[in-house]
Amino acid sequence: MTEAPGDRIRTLLLRGDNLLKSADASRYGRARAAFAEAALVARDPAVEARVRALVQRRLEALDALEGNAGRTP
Repeated sequence: MTEAPGDRIRTLLLRGDNLLKSADASRYGRARAAFAEAALVARDPAVEARVRALVQRRLEALDALEGNAGRTP
């Protein structure tokens, strides 16, 4: 049985978020892969626009985080 798009997106966002919680830059690639897959699933017409926007915000936040990786405050 396959997951509904909303359930799959939720799972992928949780996976990405959990990877980011470790604050280990080596996990950013895996988090990006989860968020990117969520973006693909979010293309389903059954997925609400606000969910698509949420996925996009996660990707943008990761872009910003990666832009700051390796910099000391």
